[in-house]
Amino acid sequence: MRYFLYFYIPVFLKIMKYSYTYFFLVITSVLMLLSCENKTDLAKEFSCKSKHQLASLEEVDDFNKNFIIKVPKYWDTKLYYDNVQSEIFSADTIKSLSESYIMNFSWVNDTIQISKILQAEVHKIKEKNGMKTIKESFHKFKKRDAYAHLGIGKTTNYSFRVFQYYIKIDEENYMRIKTEFYGDDDFQTRFCEALSIIEMIALD
Repeated sequence: MRYFLYFYIPVFLKIMKYSYTYFFLVITSVLMLLSCENKTDLAKEFSCKSKHQLASLEEVDDFNKNFIIKVPKYWDTKLYYDNVQSEIFSADTIKSLSESYIMNFSWVNDTIQISKILQAEVHKIKEKNGMKTIKESFHKFKKRDAYAHLGIGKTTNYSFRVFQYYIKIDEENYMRIKTEFYGDDDFQTRFCEALSIIEMIALD
């Protein structure tokens, strides 16, 4: 019996060691796969490597109950509507403009085609305003056709960037999201944070 214990216990412990190692590797692989799956086309296209977590979020419905956004509770958020569109404006007014960004979410009662025609119209407006295209993309947002455009412009004192996002909801409605960034400081962090807010929009 003693011989049995001396021989088999080390073997058993060795097997358990490898089992725990295998288990750890499996769990790590699953978590990495889930992380990749959670990354949307929007985040991938604009090189946001991971989701930015925002604390103390609250849900805000637009006036016509067409969509819901999640933004920090301390942000200044206002609603607007008319016969054509329902809008939510939101921004962190505690920080300076160069440290934050301004977001405008609009549900528009009109038709739109996510196509090269829309792309050309956006380019024309940006060029008229003295802006240049940094990056743009056609892709799917929650199974809907979408077009994203990031442009840059300059004033005498600072540079600014505008991100515009168009999502076709159906044949009669679309969403237009505009986010403005002022200054160059920590732009990529602010930009990816804004994209994480966009990705949380509830449309259904």
